[in-house]
Amino acid sequence: MLFSPEIKESPTLLLGEKARQKKEKGEKVISLAVGEPNFPTPEYIIDATKKALDEGYTKYSTPQGLLELRTLIAKEYKPYKAEEVIIFPGAKAAIHAALVSILEPGDEVIIIEPYYVSYPAMIKLAEPKAKIVKIALNKDFTFPLEKLEEKITKKTKLLILNYPHNPTGQILSFQETMKIVNLVFRNKIYLLSDEIYDKLNFSGKAFHSFAEFPLIKDQLVVINGFSKTYAMTGFRLGYALANKELINKMNLVNQNIHTNTATFIQKGAVAALTNKPMFLIPYNNELKERALYLHEEINKLPLFSGVLPEGAFYYFMNISKTKLTSTEFANKLLEEHNLLVVPGIAFGEKFDKYVRLSLCVSMDTLKEAVEILKEFE
Repeated sequence: MLFSPEIKESPTLLLGEKARQKKEKGEKVISLAVGEPNFPTPEYIIDATKKALDEGYTKYSTPQGLLELRTLIAKEYKPYKAEEVIIFPGAKAAIHAALVSILEPGDEVIIIEPYYVSYPAMIKLAEPKAKIVKIALNKDFTFPLEKLEEKITKKTKLLILNYPHNPTGQILSFQETMKIVNLVFRNKIYLLSDEIYDKLNFSGKAFHSFAEFPLIKDQLVVINGFSKTYAMTGFRLGYALANKELINKMNLVNQNIHTNTATFIQKGAVAALTNKPMFLIPYNNELKERALYLHEEINKLPLFSGVLPEGAFYYFMNISKTKLTSTEFANKLLEEHNLLVVPGIAFGEKFDKYVRLSLCVSMDTLKEAVEILKEFE
């Protein structure tokens, strides 16, 4: 198989190894690189998973996923039906299956920069001869609708969006969402909407899933999962919603690659959806408090600036005044101050003057990190 340049190791691996070595020497390292919630998986999910094991849910399930789970997911996304839902071992697996099922040689795929780090690699793994077209967000991280319209050609097959956005934390307005829907419909292209952070919203601004718009149902793939909302990152459980024809193709990919998703884990997800996630109210409030604190403190500093996030759990900090690349900055921050962040270059070449900071830490840890940033020269 052709391994194109997009298929590469994460730029954070070397930094992570350096951080590990420091910890082994007994040094304290503060990590703002983590992309998973800092609350425990709810007990009712763990209990349901354990119970499923005791009840013998250790055999194959149907490749498309347990009907019970797919029915519950479909209820979250009316008017979708259970047969229009498919379960995968992780949202990444769902994205890969969708790309394999949609793309053909020569197709153009539009991604919005900064993008989730794995999108380019996943596109090329699915279809090595696909062309990736990158469009940068506006300077204030608002959506570049005019640029998008200009970049769509007869070869454009797919647009990939990720909102609430990783790494900027922005959320599309209803008006922006509607304009994108109309653009997708008029140009007869597919839209893959990665909505993994949909329940992490602390802005007071409503999040609108693209599944709410029947106009593009036949052109839409919605991706979601349980990792971010329910602190189930280690469970590896994701899903997709799409038209029946596309679901059938994705199911063929699933059958031949994964066979099925772990059955007892799916039963844990059933518990996730049959209990109200009351823990999200205080957690979103905590994220809001952390985001506001970090935003205010960072924008007081002469070398740094940023835009207040609205959802997800990241802060994308502008470091351009340091005159360093994001990798140089991240290395210096780790080597001299024992603070680990993610270089912006991981999210696209045009964002090499940014780093991503995680809000998935305590307020005390954030305060320590701010004190380090104050000392940075």
